[in-house]
Amino acid sequence: MYTLIKSEYMTILPITKARSKLGDLADQVQGSDYIILTKGGSPKAALVDIDYLNRLQKDLSKLYKQTFIASGLLPFTRQFSDEEIAAWEAEDAV
Repeated sequence: MYTLIKSEYMTILPITKARSKLGDLADQVQGSDYIILTKGGSPKAALVDIDYLNRLQKDLSKLYKQTFIASGLLPFTRQFSDEEIAAWEAEDAV
């Protein structure tokens, strides 16, 4: 017997039990519902609806490299010089 955990949006299932029914599991993921596959009790992979994944990637690309600040903090902000920004980027380079 294996542990199958279901919630409103996700199912958690060991990979060893998912192998034999991968096609059925792929049909189950719709919209924001997904299946977490575990190995040795730890999450290793997820089955997600491809349209949902594409939408997440598109939304994330819109947010990437944007900074959000509470409007109440705007009076305490200032424009940074190109030199300051270059220095920070050099510090962040790995």
